[in-house]
Amino acid sequence: MQYIQLSLCGLLWMWLPLCHGWAIKPDPNRIKADAKMLSRTLITRIQEHPIQYLFPSNLKFSGLDFIPDDQLLESLEHMDETLEVFQNILSSLPLENVDQMLSDMENLRSLLQLLSSIMGCTARKPTQTDTLVNLTEEYAKAPYTTEKVALDRLQKSLHSIVKHLDHITGC
Repeated sequence: MQYIQLSLCGLLWMWLPLCHGWAIKPDPNRIKADAKMLSRTLITRIQEHPIQYLFPSNLKFSGLDFIPDDQLLESLEHMDETLEVFQNILSSLPLENVDQMLSDMENLRSLLQLLSSIMGCTARKPTQTDTLVNLTEEYAKAPYTTEKVALDRLQKSLHSIVKHLDHITGC
């Protein structure tokens, strides 16, 4: 009986430091660095995607205005919205080798949302757009062009995120 009391007392003694622990506050600079690194990783994955070798970057096209292009992504909310649109587009296209890109985009969005909550921003609700309706129509007309344009514009958006992430001061 004495051994049971001794081991119970020892167990409680070991739990004592856990009662006085403090939560570690996430470092915004570290989160920004992780988001920039993940963005650069995504850029590399896009550059190494097989469709990038099939078509030139300077294609002329029309009808793909629903895919975000040449935007200044200077707010966390705008960055998250843009990534959400690209995530919806890439998940609906029958592209090969995009599973890791989709996973990285989800992780990047999580980092941006964490940074947003640390900065005291209100959580935004997911947007419902008719992007996918336009996407299926355009994809039926020109599948490879749609895929190439989507990846090129995603790459431009990621470059904008990397460029502006250090200068984010508000939501």
